Amino acid sequence: MRGLMIALTFLTRLPLPAPENIDAAELKHSQHYYPLVGLILGGFLWLAGRLTGPYYPPLVVGAILLALELALTGGIHLDGFMDSMDGLLSARTPERKLEIMKDSRVGAHASMSLAALLLLKFSLLASLKPADMGILLLMPMISRWAFLIGVIGFPYARKEGVGQGFHEASRWLVFASEGLIILAFAVWFLGPAGLAAMVAASALAGLFSWRVSRHLGGLTGDIYGATIELAEVFALLAAFPFLH
Repeated sequence: MRGLMIALTFLTRLPLPAPENIDAAELKHSQHYYPLVGLILGGFLWLAGRLTGPYYPPLVVGAILLALELALTGGIHLDGFMDSMDGLLSARTPERKLEIMKDSRVGAHASMSLAALLLLKFSLLASLKPADMGILLLMPMISRWAFLIGVIGFPYARKEGVGQGFHEASRWLVFASEGLIILAFAVWFLGPAGLAAMVAASALAGLFSWRVSRHLGGLTGDIYGATIELAEVFALLAAFPFLH
């Protein structure tokens, strides 16, 4: 339970008591609880969708769901997405791109990419019918599992950072075991839509991580966050045709 509490306080803004005396090893190993954190976040989104869907216009429901996710996570992964896009989309050397990604200032590429990502996610959320809200339970869980493909399978681009510890603490056996459990739950819960979401998020995480690692020589914590955000959208996109 301590590992779950560490993961919850690190990834969310839920009003929970923060565990005391967290050491580096505990923080690193808490990543194995990230899919469970995603399931908890998904539960809040699913409940909000079920409560608002029958009574409000789709656009309002989409806005509520998007705002709720931002409130629950504090935009921690969006911050990584924006930093990543500022660096990756710049016409610079790999070394300079890594420097840009560490810069806290927001550039044009980050702003444009954020607008595109949120518009696409909002459109998908607003298009869900009340009976389709089950995908909200799976989307955050699948994405927080899929990003581990990059953590485990590719080197870290910097010599230090929280992400470096995640890479060192990752294990394929734990990842695969979690994946089988999530896949079984997704297929049982949503059938083809759950399978499509799982496949799409995994493929996106693998291809994106491979492409970035090949270019930069490894991944970073910002790339991990970007992978989670992109995997959420791709999971929704892939599941959507099977929900109707």
